[in-house]
Amino acid sequence: MNPPVPELQLPAPSLRTGHAAPLPRIAPGALVRTTLLSLPAEPGPAVAFRAALAELVALEGRLAALAPALGDALYASRAGHAEDFHRDVVLPLRRAVHNGRDPRPALLHRLDGLPDRVPELRAWLAARGRREELLTALRSGAAPALAAGRSVLAGLCREPAFLRAASFTSADLLRAVVRAGQDGPVDRRARKEEAGVLRHVTRAFARTTPLSAFTAVGWGVLPGPSSGGEGVGSGARSYAELEAARAWNDAELAARSGAAPESAGAWSVVELPLGSALAVVRANRTLVDTLFAALAADPRRRSTLAHRLCSSPRVSGGRVSFARSRTAFTAARFLAVEDDEVTLGAAEPLLRLAELCDPPATPAALAEMLVAEGEAQTGEGERPGALDAASAFIRQVCDAGLLVPVEPFGPQDPDPLPRLAHWLRSTGARQDHGLALRIEELATFTSGFGTAEPGRRAALLATLRDRWATLLDEVGHPVGPAPGRLTVLSEDVVLRQPVPLDGFLGSADHRAVAELASLAEVFDLGPVVRRQVRDSFVERYGPGGVCPHVWDFGAAADEAWQRAARAVDGSHGDTAGWASTDGGDGSTAADGVRRLAVLRAELVASVHRARADSGGGPDDDVVLPPGPVAALRSRMPSWATRRPVSYTGFLQRAPGGMLCVNHVYGGWGRFISRFLDSLDPRAVRETAAAVSDALGPGARAAQVRPVSGFNANLHPLFVRDEIGADRSYASLGMDDVELVHDPIGDEVRVRLKATGAWADVLYAGVFAPLLLQPGLAPLLMDHPHGITDFGPLVPRHRSSVQGGDLVRTPRLRHRHLVLRRRRWELAGGTVAVLLGELAAEGEVPVGTVARWRALLGVPDQLYLHAPPPGRGERVDEDLLRALDRPKPQYVDLGDALHLRCLGKWLARHPDGVVLEEALPAPARGEQHAAVELVVETYRAGHAHRRGER
Repeated sequence: MNPPVPELQLPAPSLRTGHAAPLPRIAPGALVRTTLLSLPAEPGPAVAFRAALAELVALEGRLAALAPALGDALYASRAGHAEDFHRDVVLPLRRAVHNGRDPRPALLHRLDGLPDRVPELRAWLAARGRREELLTALRSGAAPALAAGRSVLAGLCREPAFLRAASFTSADLLRAVVRAGQDGPVDRRARKEEAGVLRHVTRAFARTTPLSAFTAVGWGVLPGPSSGGEGVGSGARSYAELEAARAWNDAELAARSGAAPESAGAWSVVELPLGSALAVVRANRTLVDTLFAALAADPRRRSTLAHRLCSSPRVSGGRVSFARSRTAFTAARFLAVEDDEVTLGAAEPLLRLAELCDPPATPAALAEMLVAEGEAQTGEGERPGALDAASAFIRQVCDAGLLVPVEPFGPQDPDPLPRLAHWLRSTGARQDHGLALRIEELATFTSGFGTAEPGRRAALLATLRDRWATLLDEVGHPVGPAPGRLTVLSEDVVLRQPVPLDGFLGSADHRAVAELASLAEVFDLGPVVRRQVRDSFVERYGPGGVCPHVWDFGAAADEAWQRAARAVDGSHGDTAGWASTDGGDGSTAADGVRRLAVLRAELVASVHRARADSGGGPDDDVVLPPGPVAALRSRMPSWATRRPVSYTGFLQRAPGGMLCVNHVYGGWGRFISRFLDSLDPRAVRETAAAVSDALGPGARAAQVRPVSGFNANLHPLFVRDEIGADRSYASLGMDDVELVHDPIGDEVRVRLKATGAWADVLYAGVFAPLLLQPGLAPLLMDHPHGITDFGPLVPRHRSSVQGGDLVRTPRLRHRHLVLRRRRWELAGGTVAVLLGELAAEGEVPVGTVARWRALLGVPDQLYLHAPPPGRGERVDEDLLRALDRPKPQYVDLGDALHLRCLGKWLARHPDGVVLEEALPAPARGEQHAAVELVVETYRAGHAHRRGER
C-alpha cells in the first residue's frame, strides 16, 4: 500500500471570507447502544478453515498477478521449442492463463521441460498446485467447520435475549430459532430455515440499532477532555495562529501516520448495568390514531369530543383560508399527512368560531357560545331557532374538515389505549362499551408483552395482530392483505442505571470529533436549506416581511428543501464550476450556496489532487489534512455560522484505537429523546443543559413534537416551551408564533407574537422532517442541519468485472477517525453471475468465494448494503423508497456456515449490492460483540456584525 496522502495546504483564508465560529464541543451526556449477544471464541475447526481459506485467497491473488507476466513469458518462449509444440501446448496454455481458466489436465501433462525454461510458469504451477491442495483440504474440512458453526449458532439461539428478540419478530421465526437451538439430528426444514435464522442472529450481535432485545440502550456522563494544547472548549483561533502553534503534540503525529491515541481502549469489555434493563413497550401509534379517526368519524361519538379549528384563519379581502389536513394509513409504519388550503367567503362567523374554540369545546358547547355571543351583541333575548341554526353551522364546519375533534389522549401520551377506552365508555352507548372492553384488552396484552417469556410473547403478538386487524376492519379501516405482518407495538430495552463511560473518549478523541463537526457543516445540506428558505420567504413577503400563519409558508418551505437538495447535488457534480465563480456576497441563496460550495470544492479538489500526485489506489486511505480541517470553522461564510448548530455522531472503537464514525446526523437531543423517560433522570437535565448552553443566555427554546404515528417520535420535553396545535397540551399554540425575515441576520426566524422575542425551534424526533405534515415545515427547518455526505472527498475507482462495472472507494480518515469505510459497489449483473457460480459449486462454495474475494480485494468480514437509490425529482419520494430497502447484513466470508448461506443473502439484492468493510468486526470472546457511543456536539452561534454576509 502507498503511504498516507501527505498534508495538504489550502489557501490561507482572507479576513473577509468568514468569521471564526466557536469550536464545537462534545456534550457530557452520551448514549450507549450495545448488542446483548456475546459472540464466543471461534472453535478450532472454524479457525483452521478460516486460515486455509485466507491462504487460498492469497494464492488466487498471486495467480492473477502472475498471469500477465506469464503470458508475456510464454509468448517469448517460442524460439526455444518446435512450432508444433508452441501451437498445440503453449498457445492453449497462454489462452487459459489469459482468460483465468484452468488448463486441461492433458495439456499440463505435455509441458515437458517448459517450466524449467520459463521461471514464471514454474512459479505459477507451484502456486496452482498449492491451490489444489488447499481446495482439497477446505472441502474435506468444510463439514467440521460447518458443524462448529452450527454449534455456535445453536448456542446463540438458546440465549434468552435472542429468544426474546426473535419472539418480537414473529412466531414463525421463534419456532425456527428454537429448532436451530436444539441438539441432535435436524430435518430438511431446519436446514432450509438456517439462512434466515443466521441472518437474525448476525443482526443481534453485529448491529446496534435499537430494536427490542436485539439491542440495549444506556446513558452515561463522559469525563471532560484533559487540559493541554488547544482545548476543545477554547475560543476560536485564526488560521495563522493554528499554523504558528503547530505543536500538534502526539495526537497530531498520530493523525499523520494513521496511528491512534495510545489511551484508547476497547469498549466491548465494559461492564454495563444489564441488571437494570427495562423493556419499554408501547402500542403502535399509527394503529391507535387510525382507530381513533375511524371512531370519531361517527357523528354521535364525535359530538362528545372537544373540537378545535384545523389551523389558524388567514383573512384576506373578506375571505378566510384554512390549512386542512388529510391523513393516509401507510401499512402501520407512520401516518402520511397532507395539507390543502380551503378558502371560504363567510369570514365573520368563522373568525368568531376561531375565538370560541380556544380552548377546544364540544360542538354543542360551541353552538351555545355562538348563540350567547349573538345575544350579547344584539342585546336581544334568545331568538327562536337560533340554537338550531348555530348547531347546523357547526355541523357544516365539522363536515368540511375545518373543525376537528381533539383526541381523548395527549399527542405524546405513551399509553393512549386506556384513555381511548375511557372516552368510549363515557359516550353511554352499549356498542361503545363493548369496543372499550376490546381496546382495554389490547392495552393489557400490550403492557404484558415486555415481561412475558418468549413463547408467550409470540402468542401475544399473534393475538394482537389478529385483534387489531379485526377491529380496524370493523370500523372501516382494513389493514391490507397481510395482517399477520402488522406492526402492533414497539419495544426498546433501556438500562435505567447510568453507564460508566470513563475511558471511552480521550482528549484526542474530543478534539477530532469537534473538528469533525466543523467538517460536517461544510458538507451539510442544512445551511443550503436556510438560504433557500430565506430567498423564498423574501420573494413572497419582502425584506423584513412577516408571515403570521406558519402553515401559510409550509408548502414553500418544503419546496425550498427540495431545491436545496438539487443545488447540493449539482455542486457535487460540478465542483470546479462552483469553485471558479467569484461573484456574490451571500445575500441570496445562489450567492450563499456558492460561497459555501467554493470552500467545499477547494477541500475536495485539494484532496483529489494530492491523491493523484501520490498515486493512491483503492486500497490506500484518503487522509484529510489536519491543519486545514481544523481551520474550516474560521473559513465558513458568516451567514452560515450565526445560528448555533448541533450534530449527533455515532462512534465505534476499532482495533488499534481508531474511532469509526458510523453516521453524522442532526443533534439537539434527537437520538436520545425517545429514551429520556426511561433513563436515569439526569439524562433529561444534562440534555437540557447542553441545549441551553449552546443557545446562549436569554434564548427562548421551544420544541415541536409531531408524532405522525411513529413511535420513535414519542419523547418528553427537555426545554421550557412547546409549540403545538392545542394549547391544552402545549405552552404555545401555532397562532402564538409567526415567521419573520430578520433583516439584521438576513434569515427567517420564528418570533413570539406576544413579546417579539425570537424562538429557537427544536425538532428532536427521528422521523424524517420531509415526511411530516407540510404545514409544520417552517418550524422543522429552523435548525435543519444533519444531512451530511462526505462521499465527494473519496475518489471512485471503476473497473470491469463479469456482469458489469465494479466501483471501489477507499477509506476516508481524519486523524484517527474513520469517516467512511472501504466499499465495493457491484452491479445487478455481477450479482447474478456470482449467484450462478455459488450455486454451481455446492453447499460450501470455497473456490468461488476465494476467487471473488481475490478479484474484488475484499476482506473476510463485510456488511451487505442495498445500492444507493436513484435520485428522483423529490427528496421525500426518495425517502419513502428507501424505507423498503433491505437492512444492512453482516457476512463473514471466512466462516463455512456464512458461505453456505451467502447465496440466499445475496439474492435479496438483485439490483446490485454494496459491500462495506466490517470495521470494527463483531468482537469474539468479549462481554459485548458490538458497542456504539452516540455523542452530541454543540457549536454556539456568533453575533452578526455590520457588513458581514
